[in-house]
Amino acid sequence: MLDRDFAVRWYEGWLRAWNDNRPEMVHELLTDDFVLDSPTTRHTGWSVRGHQAAAGYIRYVLAAYPDLRWEVIAPPMFADGAARAAFSWRGTGHFTGRMEPPGLDGTGRAFEFSGLEVFDFRGDRACRLTASYDLLGLMKQIGVYRSAAARA
Repeated sequence: MLDRDFAVRWYEGWLRAWNDNRPEMVHELLTDDFVLDSPTTRHTGWSVRGHQAAAGYIRYVLAAYPDLRWEVIAPPMFADGAARAAFSWRGTGHFTGRMEPPGLDGTGRAFEFSGLEVFDFRGDRACRLTASYDLLGLMKQIGVYRSAAARA
């Protein structure tokens, strides 16, 4: 069973690592064998496993979106009988950095998107994150992707 108060405090720490640009905090939050699965990792084929890769993922995202801010937008959800919690969030910012790879300079455009993160825990650390969000919608907002209809 997952202590719900602990999970909420833990998630506050997770958001602090992002919002304060402190990727090194993942060592306190994640297991050594942590796995991150997200639309970004699925699209790129990027394997994010362990502390170093998770910190690198945070650095990658913040290099592209230096003013990215995460906020919780709904009460957390918990799985009965499992060490699992889900958090709904909204991310806002501007694409003013560089996305490397693939080597795209920022467009300066603002974005707002939302998603869900489901964490599995082992002890007081997360061992898996499965995230869901509209990656294509984000890419459209920042001017990286235009649909065929928009190009016509």
